[in-house]
Amino acid sequence: MSLAPLLHRIRKSSFMDRDIAKAACETVAIAKPETTVRTMATFLPGQLDRVKGVQFQTTHQQEMDRLTATPVHHSATMAYRLRNCLLIGGTLYSNGCRYQMLRDRPPLAAMVDCDINEAAFVGTPVSDVYFGHYLVGDIGTALLAHNFAPVYRPFSYRHADWSHPVAYRQMMGIDWKTTGNARIKDAWVFRDVGMTQNRRKRLCTLRERLQARPSARSGHGVFLIRGETGSQPRLLRNEAVIAEGLAARGFDIVDPAKETADDIVRKLSGARIAIGVEGSSLGHALLTLADQGALLTIQPPYRFNNVWKDFTDLLGMRYGFVVANGDQDGFDIGLDDILRTVDLVA
Repeated sequence: MSLAPLLHRIRKSSFMDRDIAKAACETVAIAKPETTVRTMATFLPGQLDRVKGVQFQTTHQQEMDRLTATPVHHSATMAYRLRNCLLIGGTLYSNGCRYQMLRDRPPLAAMVDCDINEAAFVGTPVSDVYFGHYLVGDIGTALLAHNFAPVYRPFSYRHADWSHPVAYRQMMGIDWKTTGNARIKDAWVFRDVGMTQNRRKRLCTLRERLQARPSARSGHGVFLIRGETGSQPRLLRNEAVIAEGLAARGFDIVDPAKETADDIVRKLSGARIAIGVEGSSLGHALLTLADQGALLTIQPPYRFNNVWKDFTDLLGMRYGFVVANGDQDGFDIGLDDILRTVDLVA
């Protein structure tokens, strides 16, 4: 039985918890901090007037900054080695610090299932919930993690109904083990959030591995169906009408909820533009679009979020958006708005 979570909460309440950089017995700077200038997003006049709210993990100012050609600072990519660790409920405890890799807080006490000599961990509370961050975040981090130790990810019950992760990892040559509660002699963890050139190189490697697979065609457009899938539903009420209109104009239609990862990659690979409701399904497109391709997001009016622009800027892709009309229960977008924006961004 481990009481590590309870003991850490006691230390935290006494202001005795430690920063991971201070708790680590070894620190490696993988990539230095960088400053770049964002590219301008593409959108029609009046679109921003439709925005009624932003996603809860961002701010209105942060979204406006993402859309304009402003300087942005990217934090360093770091690796930290922790000794004599306990992994409980997806949170790593060592030397007075905690490193959380799953969304839920761990139990105050739990049994330890196994012992691990060395491990390099991937996983964040965000990638625990959102498949897109799992796809481009965890898998990208795994490319550097394997240079330090065998790669592990904490077990997550949230991933039980995700149908594509294993197939994607196989297609990209990424292997890791999953573990429950464990004692770990040496554990490496990573701060891999800055859009550095090191991260760009790793994402390009993943893209090359997928693009090497057979594709249906190239230079085309793709519309991704969202439906009612996702951890936080974003219902495009006239999605079927949009899909029909785009299909009539030569777009391929991809429904990730009904298709295998292999089929998704085959249809998306080499596309010049991908369109879909903002969300994790756009991760399929980011890793398969043609070089310098375009991503066009349909934004819910009460959940404006352009996180994918951080990635398109990093990869030298173009980014545009349209903002739908509606409320928090559902929204609609005009096909004409989409087509006019396609003409500008593609």
